[in-house]
Amino acid sequence: MNPLAELQIIVDSGLFVLIWLVQLILYPTFAVIEEEHFYSWHTRFSAMISLVVTPLMVIQAAIEAVVMISDIRWWRISSIAIIWLATFFLSIPCHRRLHTLGKDARTIRRLVMTNWIRTMLWSLLFWQTGSAVLARSPFFQ
Repeated sequence: MNPLAELQIIVDSGLFVLIWLVQLILYPTFAVIEEEHFYSWHTRFSAMISLVVTPLMVIQAAIEAVVMISDIRWWRISSIAIIWLATFFLSIPCHRRLHTLGKDARTIRRLVMTNWIRTMLWSLLFWQTGSAVLARSPFFQ
């Protein structure tokens, strides 16, 4: 397997695990954190999660930019573009609102609901990459 493909499976796997943890555990936890602790917890959460997700997103997009030299994978490019759009126009505004207003049940529900876009697309990207890797693996032949 070439190093770029290896990096792609690592990044896609990381984003897959991360988004499901966020969707099923972290974002729903926002609703049960006590109001007096919410601001400091959310501020720390936002800073820490950014340190993990931002490099992975940038690397994922960079891989597609490199691959585009020889093979334009429109499905992956479109999915990654939609994920970035959802991040910047849905998720980040919700986090800014929570940072500004504090705990807000409506904003938390919106964050959880709109995050399904990213959850589904990152899951599909992971399954597509994983399937391709397994199809080429001598272990499964």
